[in-house]
Amino acid sequence: MIKSILQLMRRDVTRGVVGTILLKVGSGGLAFAVFSLAARTMSPDGFGIFATWLSVAQIAAVVGLVGQESLLVRFLNEYQVGNRLDLIKGLLQSSVKITSVAMLVVILGIAIVAGLRGDWWVLILAVAAYTAVSAGVMLGSQVARSLVSILMGEGNREFFWRVIVVLFLLAMLLGHRQLDPAELFAVMTIAMSAGLIAQIVSIARVLPDLRGTAARSETSRWRSSALHFWLASILEAANQYFDVILVYWMLDPVTAGIYFAASRLANIFAMLSAALYTFGARRLPSLYFSKNHQEFGRTLRLMAEVTALCVAAGLATIWIGGPYLLNLFGPHFTTQHSVLIVLAIGTAIQAAGGPSAAILQLTGHERIYVPVVAANVALRLVGFLILIPWLGLLGAAISATVSLALATIALNVLCRRRTGVDPSILVLLRFSALKRGNYAVRGADSSD
Repeated sequence: MIKSILQLMRRDVTRGVVGTILLKVGSGGLAFAVFSLAARTMSPDGFGIFATWLSVAQIAAVVGLVGQESLLVRFLNEYQVGNRLDLIKGLLQSSVKITSVAMLVVILGIAIVAGLRGDWWVLILAVAAYTAVSAGVMLGSQVARSLVSILMGEGNREFFWRVIVVLFLLAMLLGHRQLDPAELFAVMTIAMSAGLIAQIVSIARVLPDLRGTAARSETSRWRSSALHFWLASILEAANQYFDVILVYWMLDPVTAGIYFAASRLANIFAMLSAALYTFGARRLPSLYFSKNHQEFGRTLRLMAEVTALCVAAGLATIWIGGPYLLNLFGPHFTTQHSVLIVLAIGTAIQAAGGPSAAILQLTGHERIYVPVVAANVALRLVGFLILIPWLGLLGAAISATVSLALATIALNVLCRRRTGVDPSILVLLRFSALKRGNYAVRGADSSD
């Protein structure tokens, strides 16, 4: 077994996947540190308010991007393979203009709604600034990942700025200083702005000289794809963050904070899914558009092997170490270990399903992806309305897990039917059966 794992780690694709996963795990570890330290430097109500507004800001950032972050991944790879500098320039100009206008509208909407609620103006300003910078980093990371490297894209989006925030929170904790949500949002915005600047500089350095190139547009293609990407992104963001808002609305801020902590821990598997998407979004489109089917299949199989190992290790960690991890947020969080386990089962199933969503979106089948995600969000909402009054926080976890499992199964079935590709870890069982069949045939031939 050890020999097989060592052979797996020597493969170039495996090293790429593992490197991306390590980056995501490191980012997730820092996010965990940010949230656990925030919970200990805020009052229970304050942390619940912070978690709720953070969820609102993340959804708002996705709304303001209007699907342009996914559109860039989809078309930059295609245009790079075809060396279409004119279309690359037109695409970049179009995306920047659209997102700039849309983000202004979204930020204004946040300010108006928060003002009508009677929230503190400093908190409103801090949330609005965080939303704008977060959207900029999301967009910049997609371009940097395609044109520069995964480290420059995802590192500045999720890793480096969190180091600054963790150091700040540690100083606050050691100094016995209690924070309010607005202060933490301000610090996060400043730290993230440094990452955004680094992305812009790195992209400017690697972009070919486009000053003498006339920009061309494929407006109809971009508009059609962007609409589906936008709807999918909004639904994905709602799928990830709307839970906390609903718990806040149906229960109370303290419970919302507890659910937020448990869901972030369960996202150890969502980090794996995000890592697979990140790696797949950089490698798979070029293989697909260059029609390198053999390498495409090999990449997916090796991704499945790494995924299977990570899912097994992650489930063991949550089952055994869950109470200790929850205790890092505070003693009152440890009573929700069962909620954490239920949420982890759902995200583990999603991770085991592989990058089916990425494959569908990046191979031109984004239209069928949207209804599945919409059904997932609708089913989860119905489950919340039925189960939370009956089972409380555990009901929310059950609803989230069931809806996520059903959506994962549906996406994998669609992916196999539309692309002929099975991105889940089940492909390993078929590959193993095929190898055994080949060995049996060779044995029969040699006996003859």
